[in-house]
Amino acid sequence: MQIKVSFPLKGSRQYVHGTSIFNAFVSAAKSAGQARGRIDISFKKIVPNPDCVMEVREVRPEDFSVAHVTGLDGSRTTFCITPEESMGEVVRVEYDEDRVCAGSVIDGCSISVKNPAHEDEIELLVALCKKLHQAYFDTDKKWLFSRYVGRYPLELSSEVKLSIVRNVGTKLTCSDVLSEGEKVGEIFFS
Repeated sequence: MQIKVSFPLKGSRQYVHGTSIFNAFVSAAKSAGQARGRIDISFKKIVPNPDCVMEVREVRPEDFSVAHVTGLDGSRTTFCITPEESMGEVVRVEYDEDRVCAGSVIDGCSISVKNPAHEDEIELLVALCKKLHQAYFDTDKKWLFSRYVGRYPLELSSEVKLSIVRNVGTKLTCSDVLSEGEKVGEIFFS
């Protein structure tokens, strides 16, 4: 199976945001009959071209992003994304991370928000995690969403919390994603 995907670029970014890729993988999993389950998404390289090809196949070294999906019935599917060689028209969409994080509270190595107003749940998690990293570690480092392991759809509750649980200096972190106190996944930044 091969699907052509054209992603919008968010804000002033010159690359495809990981949240867009996450949503495309979840949509593909649902289309493949796996509406719920666990997903392990890795962002191996920054995707500079919004025009990409998504395939169901084994992972190759040239892949930019990969998702291993396990449905509730135990079935497994691997989706891989590589950018096209040529780039078409670039479409941009607004992405205001400060507005996405409205009402969030940082407490040490954790950030939480009650009754988030933002509807795209992976955008919420990534924006919260970035805000936490900039406050906890360094405001000048460019932190990137590098992996998510956990349930899909996210179906977050009215109380969301992220806590950094492991880090290798400021090179790689792992944060637990909690929804109403229940761990639903892990998000990695590098």
